[in-house]
Amino acid sequence: MAKKIVTLLMIAVMLLSMVPTALMESEPGYMTDEQIMGIDPKDWPKTMYVSTKNKGKLNVRSEPKSGKNVIGQLDYGTKVTVLSPVIINADWSVIKFSKGKDGVGYVMTRYLVKSKPKDADQQADKRAKEEERKRNLEELNKQLKSARSLAAPLVLRVQASRTSGWVNFRVGPGVAADRIYSLADGTELTAIEETNKWYKAIDPATGKTGYVSKNYVAVMGEVIQEPAAPVKEQMGSLNVNGEFSLQCKLPEGYTMQLINTLGSRITAFISSADTEKPTLQLTIAFDEMYANVDRMNDLPAEALATLEESFTEMNDVEISYKETAYGTKLLVAKEVGDDADFVDILSVYKGYSIEFLMTPNPSAKNQTLTDAQTQMCIDFLSELDFVPAA
Repeated sequence: MAKKIVTLLMIAVMLLSMVPTALMESEPGYMTDEQIMGIDPKDWPKTMYVSTKNKGKLNVRSEPKSGKNVIGQLDYGTKVTVLSPVIINADWSVIKFSKGKDGVGYVMTRYLVKSKPKDADQQADKRAKEEERKRNLEELNKQLKSARSLAAPLVLRVQASRTSGWVNFRVGPGVAADRIYSLADGTELTAIEETNKWYKAIDPATGKTGYVSKNYVAVMGEVIQEPAAPVKEQMGSLNVNGEFSLQCKLPEGYTMQLINTLGSRITAFISSADTEKPTLQLTIAFDEMYANVDRMNDLPAEALATLEESFTEMNDVEISYKETAYGTKLLVAKEVGDDADFVDILSVYKGYSIEFLMTPNPSAKNQTLTDAQTQMCIDFLSELDFVPAA
């Protein structure tokens, strides 16, 4: 009888010990750790990318915690296979990592993103550049609206920053305008117009007209202009280093004024008091490339092609050739487009390059050169003559 009672008690204890488990498994409110964290096994593993602050490297650890447990690093933008978040502590994720124990490692979840961060950065950079371009164009238009003529031409001296040593010479008054070329520290320019923040100036060394920021130039004073003495038939003459004289019959109402002489380079203005008439700048300089050439007519086709390329490199121009009344060849580079504002003409004589730059008068209401003005300039240049120096 006692044995039966002991046996029944043991069976009762076993049944009672099974009750909590049975109740727990049948309880509809029970959730697994994965369900508590909202982890659906069907979503894992998944491909993600490393996206750290400042594009630094991401530490891979042997355990889901910080400490001296780094087993490797991943570069910014690296594609990784994420097995799942760490159960209970979703701040960490388990990834496939060949150097880790069992081929896995642990990284901080906040440095993982769904799409490759480089693509997002490129889009952000593109948007930023577009916004910057719009701001620059707005500033350019603002400066153009503030343009005004100077009472007298000014001498400017470039003061480049210590870091760069040069200043940009641009086609318009703003950083959105194309760069013509760079000006070295100390370069002198002749300012003919200004905006609130820029000077429109001529570079005597090249005859090019462009804009330079007021932040990087010093005003040295007004240009000293010495009107040429009146001569018969409105003749203009420049003595070129005592070797020959460049003579021309000036158009009616025009005068020639010497700007400066720098070594073998001479620069002069031909201008009119009439603001509707264009201005012309002459630059004469000895060029070693033409040392053995008497006239441009003698240049081979390859040399002419090189000259044409130099004119078309920075501007959209139309190239043509003319011949003066004395048989001297002229290369005519006429800017084309909606805002055409110069005609550049080049000739070569006894090793000298002789360049003529025609631009609208700074005070002209219409800043676009007309075909009639261009033809007047070409007709004027056709009467140039080179004579031995007296």
